[in-house]
Amino acid sequence: MVNKYARNILYLLPTRDWSTKERFAFRDMMLAKKHGYNIYLCTYEDSFLAKIAADLEIIIVPFKEHFFNRLTIFHKHYSLAQINKLAHIDIVHCYDFNLLFSLSVQLKTENLTALVITQDHVIDKPLQRFWYRALISRIDSLIMVNKNLKQDAVGNLGLPLKKIEYFGMGLKLETPSEPETLAINFELYKDYFLAGTYVSPEVSDLSTLTPLLSALKVLNEKIPGGKKSKLVFISAVAFQEIGILAEIMQQVKDQELQEDVLFVTTQDIVGVVSCLSLWISSCPKELVEDFAISALMQEVPAIFARNFCTKDIIEEYEGVGETYKLYDARELRDKWEKVILGNAVFKQKTRLYKYFIEKEHSYKTYKVQLLNLYTRTVQRRARLFRKV
Repeated sequence: MVNKYARNILYLLPTRDWSTKERFAFRDMMLAKKHGYNIYLCTYEDSFLAKIAADLEIIIVPFKEHFFNRLTIFHKHYSLAQINKLAHIDIVHCYDFNLLFSLSVQLKTENLTALVITQDHVIDKPLQRFWYRALISRIDSLIMVNKNLKQDAVGNLGLPLKKIEYFGMGLKLETPSEPETLAINFELYKDYFLAGTYVSPEVSDLSTLTPLLSALKVLNEKIPGGKKSKLVFISAVAFQEIGILAEIMQQVKDQELQEDVLFVTTQDIVGVVSCLSLWISSCPKELVEDFAISALMQEVPAIFARNFCTKDIIEEYEGVGETYKLYDARELRDKWEKVILGNAVFKQKTRLYKYFIEKEHSYKTYKVQLLNLYTRTVQRRARLFRKV
């Protein structure tokens, strides 16, 4: 039910995926809803995000994309006209940087509407040329998903530091799930080294999963430490809904891994992570996967796809995991074997750094800072454009 006295927030994320970005948006919506804001979500009607948001009585506004301006790189466009018919929006929180052009133009006359952007990837080129300055200056707050992106935003966007925020990932330290509540009985596999990875609903490239199967094949031929491994593919949607399932099954069959691969469908993915021996990140679109950080908080070592952000994590929290070059099965196999042979040491390191990782990515801290940011941005707009 809409509260006519509460502030209205429009969350804008055109997606059909369920990756780290979508989970961040869902967490932000839940925080704002519990705080009393009226929440509107603009996304594709058939997306997984829309499905779970609708179950929580969040108002869904269908995203209808059309071309706005062929001369700019900000080619995505969403008209705010349809949402303005429903309510006056106090805050637009966008998770797609390509919509900045459209939003900045439309909000030019909406002086009391704050614009918040969550940035989760590197900005490829400087955007300080004169025709972008007015667009970028319309941003009230830029939330960085990773602290290593801050310098990138300062250098390429030219935003003042007071507009750039980093709160950590806002992850909860979950209590390990009871075995009977999970989708699979992991007690049956206690004699195996269980390595898990997340399979996104929109995954379309088998080349990110092939190295995991190739590494598993070799490891189970060598049996390092006298323990065979099992690979757990985990998804939030039924695997039958994933387009490349047939290709995955064919790869499993070709490498004779039918007995070594498990498929788990659950929305309590963090609960499953706590039952694993190792977490492996395999998504090329994400700098740092939130499930990998959750694994470290659950004292489960992680192998990250190597980039400047994950290298920094391993240097800061030395010994909690390893990195590998994406698509490189040989290096992944070597790092996987290293974690198996040194499992006790890796576990000890994750236990040692658990407090610091939890402190940086605390859900409680994130909650307070995000809600304060919403309040500050609205009040700042009101002060700047109040009627004399």
